[in-house]
Amino acid sequence: MNDIELNQDAVDLNIDNIEKAAILMLSMGEEAASRIFKRLNRDEVQLLGQAMARLHNVSTTEAKWILQQFFTQYKKQSGISGASRLYLERTLDLALGNKFSRDFLDNLYGDSIRDELQLLQWIPAETLARFFRQEHIQLQAVVLAFLPSSISSAVLDHFPESVHDDLLFRIANLKEVSELVIEEVRNASERCLTFFASQVGARVDGIKQVAEMINRYQGNRVQLMDMLRLHDPAIVTEIEKNMFDFFSLKRQTPEVLQQVLQEVSQETLAVALKGVDANFKKVVLAALPKRMAQALETLLMASGSASLSKIELARNEIMQTVREMTEQGDMEYQLYEEPVVS
Repeated sequence: MNDIELNQDAVDLNIDNIEKAAILMLSMGEEAASRIFKRLNRDEVQLLGQAMARLHNVSTTEAKWILQQFFTQYKKQSGISGASRLYLERTLDLALGNKFSRDFLDNLYGDSIRDELQLLQWIPAETLARFFRQEHIQLQAVVLAFLPSSISSAVLDHFPESVHDDLLFRIANLKEVSELVIEEVRNASERCLTFFASQVGARVDGIKQVAEMINRYQGNRVQLMDMLRLHDPAIVTEIEKNMFDFFSLKRQTPEVLQQVLQEVSQETLAVALKGVDANFKKVVLAALPKRMAQALETLLMASGSASLSKIELARNEIMQTVREMTEQGDMEYQLYEEPVVS
């Protein structure tokens, strides 16, 4: 292009932004223009294509001015890194107008976040919640906002109830997400994937699976455990640690059950008993003093429903107490029913 300084005052231009974009597209040739068309959505292609078809009698001066305007903007804003939102916003405002470019950018940056979070959809909700609980609550809100609703609701269920309203309020008030936040989402997503990868295939998962299988085993569990102990006594010890299932409380003697229940708050026990069968509840209530049993029944009726995650948390808390008491030698806890010989 000639080294002629053109400015808007020197050229009598009555050209709107779409026409400017159309002139720019026609000036760059078919191959380059086609690459830009591939980046546009259906409505944008239609709008820009119509403008290109309507163009006629564009003077050399007009074309030069528009091209110079574009390259001046490009030199000011371009860099070796990806284009900033500000750069894209200004450039698209020039080409398409403010409203059109804003809608496009909102979709673009929304899609960018969804792309960053795509792999997170394969991670269990409980693991996602455990990881993102360590992040700032605003970042938590952005992540939940852009995950599919079925996944975000499951993740929310694993967050403490005390933050549910704050998270939902922040999500409801999200208007737009800055580049800085997108970068934070990208970094957090990468850390979460690394965190998840470190959990997958760990030995404890296999041990936990065996423990759950033995808890449900209908044969002679003592004999089975003795046979496993011949292979590796250390593994059997780990299996037994993972066999502290909440419903194993039903197998305990009244004395052992009383010891356990003395260490558990009524509120925790009431939540843990949600959804259990009548027989299990009867065994627990029978181990309590009459007045405490009546108070627990009243609490159960008054407390209403509870989320599955809250119930699981209460049961895990009780069984953690059982494990500690057993390891300290405070009681003899029966992990599985031993065969009785008459």
